[in-house]
Amino acid sequence: MALEDIDIGDEPLDLRPRTVSFPKVSDEMIASIALGMEDDVIVASRHGMSVEQFNELNGQKWFQLRVAAKRAEFDRDGVTFKAKAAWMAGDLLDQVYMQAAGSNASLNQKHDVLKTLIKVGGLEPKEEKEKQELNLPTIIINGGTVSLSGGTQHEPLIIDMPLKELNV
Repeated sequence: MALEDIDIGDEPLDLRPRTVSFPKVSDEMIASIALGMEDDVIVASRHGMSVEQFNELNGQKWFQLRVAAKRAEFDRDGVTFKAKAAWMAGDLLDQVYMQAAGSNASLNQKHDVLKTLIKVGGLEPKEEKEKQELNLPTIIINGGTVSLSGGTQHEPLIIDMPLKELNV
């Protein structure tokens, strides 16, 4: 095909950068890409985009700015660090367990791993937690007076009366 055979048209050429609307771009997708824990194309495909659509989106200035702003927010709030630490801990969990379960591990090492797994897994006895969280009333006997206080997180209830009125 010769250059003369190409129909360019008579309208003026538009050389301005194109901005394309992407209604499928959710805040969750922006956050996942900003977090950087998996490949951007995988994130985009999970949100229903093809590689070509994502490449076009990724070239848009508004998209780049939104991802950069979210990334800065995550860095400032420590979200990125916490997410990576959680991923790394999960990655090491199997290795730590296998080593602790091995015959070369001491009883102390096994016990330390067990305590950590119980704590992280939320398997601590609930009874102890409930006792610590309750704010039970307190009875104070001082001389000839009995005081009752506490019981809620709000204003303490204080009742003062002589012992003889309580039949004590």
